[in-house]
This record gives sequence, C-alpha cells and structure tokens, in this order.
Amino acid sequence: MRKHGFSTLFAVAAFVGATAAQAAVLRVYPGESIQDAVDVAAPGDTILVEPGIYEADNDSRYGLRISTDNLRLIGKVKKGKGEAGKVRLVFTKGSDQKTGILAAPEGCEYDMNREECEEAIGEDFEDLKGFYIRGFSVEDFPVNGIQTRWVDGFEFVRNESARNLNNGIYPTLSANGLVRNNESYGSLDTAMWVAGSENVRVIGNELYDSVIGFEITVSNDVHVTQNEIYGNTVGVGLFHPNGAGNPPLDVMEDWVIEHNDIYDNNLSPNPAPKGSFQADLPPGAGVLLLGVSDHVVAKNNIEDNGYVGVAVLGWCTSLFGTDRECKPGDELRGPSDASNNLVQLNNFSGNGDNPPGGPLDFLSKDISYFHIANFEPDFAFFEPAGTGNCFKKNKPKNDVTFFSSEPDGELPTDGC
Repeated sequence: MRKHGFSTLFAVAAFVGATAAQAAVLRVYPGESIQDAVDVAAPGDTILVEPGIYEADNDSRYGLRISTDNLRLIGKVKKGKGEAGKVRLVFTKGSDQKTGILAAPEGCEYDMNREECEEAIGEDFEDLKGFYIRGFSVEDFPVNGIQTRWVDGFEFVRNESARNLNNGIYPTLSANGLVRNNESYGSLDTAMWVAGSENVRVIGNELYDSVIGFEITVSNDVHVTQNEIYGNTVGVGLFHPNGAGNPPLDVMEDWVIEHNDIYDNNLSPNPAPKGSFQADLPPGAGVLLLGVSDHVVAKNNIEDNGYVGVAVLGWCTSLFGTDRECKPGDELRGPSDASNNLVQLNNFSGNGDNPPGGPLDFLSKDISYFHIANFEPDFAFFEPAGTGNCFKKNKPKNDVTFFSSEPDGELPTDGC
C-alpha cells in the first residue's frame, strides 16, 4: 500500500460532519486519484466520484484495489450526458494492470487460492467485511472487470463492465451478495460469473456479446431472476467443478434460474481463446447444465437460440469427442451426472433451427437431455445416468421440441 502525506489526504478527503465515531464522505474529482481516497478511507466510509475518466498509476496491478471493510464506492453518473456523464475507470495503456477493481483482504491477489492468501497474510487471515460499488464503468482490462475474493457482504449496483477480457463482473469465493441492474459485455470468458460463492442474488442485469452471458460454478444458493441475456455464444452456463478454477464446496445446490429473458445467443465463431474450456462450447445454446445437480430452470423466456434452448447433460457426456474428453483415471472433482434438476414452466420459441454442425446436432431442440450411459456402456468412460430430474409444464403445451436419451425417448419425470 502506498504511503500518503498530509497534502494528499486533504486533497482527496472532504469530511462531512464526521467525528472519530462517524463515517466520512470522501470526494474525488477528475484529475485526482480514486486509489488515494481508497487508501486513506476508514471502514464504513463512502467515496463519491464525479464523472470523468480515471486511470491508475502505471505500476499498479489494478485499476482500484479495495481492502478496507465496509467501503462504499459510488460513481455520480449524470444521466443524459452519455459517456461524459459516466465515471469511467479505464485500463492504462502500456501498463501491467490485470483486473479493473479487486475487493479482497490485503495480501490476497486476484489469482491466489486460500492457502496462498493464508501464507501471505498469516494467522490473521479473515474475509473482507462488506463492499458496495455503484455507478462505475470499468473498461478494457485484460483480466477481470469488477471482482471480489473472500468478501462477506457485497453489492454491485448499476455498474458497467465493458470489454474486460476474462470475466466482466465476477463475485468469487464470497458470500451474502447482491448483483443488481448491472450491464456487462465484451468478455472472452463470461460477462458475469458467480464462482465458489454462497447466498448470492443476481437481479435485473443485462449480459451480452460475450462467450458466456452468465455462469455459475461450485456455488450454493444462487438465485438469478429478471435478467436479460442475449447475443452470447452461450446464454447461461451451469458447469461441473471440473469447469472451474475454484475448489468444490461441501454443498453446491439451489441454483435457481427463473423469470429471465434468454434469447438469440448465437455469437459465432466462438471468440474464446483456443485451448480453453470455453472454446469448446457450441454457439447457439440458451442454457447448459453440464454435470450439475439440484438446480431449477423455471419460468424463463428462452427464444431463438440456434442450437438448443435448455440442455441437461452429464459432464463427461458433454465433453465426449473433444480434447477434454473424460478418460479412465481422470480426476473428477465431484459426481459427473446431472441429477435432481427441475426444468418447468419455461416459454420456448424458435430454438434449434440453426445447429452448429457436428456429431451432437441431434440435440438441436427446445430441450435436450443426454447421458452417454443410456446408450453405449462400452465407451472409454462410462458415466452414471442422471436420476431424479423433472421436465414438466414447459410451453407451448404439446409443442415443445425435445430429445431424450432415456430408453423410452421421453424426458425424465422421475423427480416430479
């Protein structure tokens, strides 16, 4: 952390009726440093930032680094002013900056696991307590846009992530969060990804023009509603722990995807970096559940996704025929089947009309359910069939197209 003299302190901090026992309001204007204000803020303080373009120092790893408990970071957006009315945090060209905004305990970097953080911090390692950010546009960073790591209690409200090349808005290894009314686009991985986190509410966001619009991995109790997800290669990805960089949790269930508009996710060719898991994802998928269990996809509008509206597959089934194909002796970080999932009361229209071309084009339907175990047990990797799934009351009644690998050719209802 940089040291600051009294002149810097007075330049960035305007205390409004504050005493030692009260939170302060610090104001930042164009030409000043937001990080300087962050560095002198105390727990519970609010930083108000006026519209303008802000960059970090060339030697900084982040656009902003937050390690103070309960800090509130608010951009004063002026409506009707376009780009000039935004608080824009932009990547400094020629710098080695990685992520736009990282909120994490001091000493933990954006890519450290818990053991590495504990080694860096010592026995005093604790989660960061509370982080609130509103009204920021974070642009063109080569890794992530806005990221939490080991934060307990966070809110991302009305922010914009633009062209941050790994992930746009990325709450990871955190808990008790709200992600509401943000806009994220232009990522080569995921526009918004909840990873390794618990008790997160994702409401009213607009996610587009990325490889994956919205993703969940190794998390528990994530409710996703009233979001608009379109123009991606894959709209929503719910993936097995082998598709994540975070270790599995003891409980990874209750991901509820409901009342969302998921449409026209046909971005092709898939722009993900070659060799990545994301590069294997087929264009035209609305919702993919790959090797995950105990989740709900309900009451969504799922339209005009060229490959498939909703697909529920075993993890190894989904990788069959790719360079990542499951093989005997491979380490699986959890069961690979897809079980106890509920897909109901969704409205389907125009899905499966433009398959990407390949051996799995037979999945081009509104709904597809597929486990290789139900067909060929002589494959190199035999995957258990899913159980306890329920597909019911999807619309239009009697007119939803589907594929099922069940012996009777019908979608499973044993979990209904």
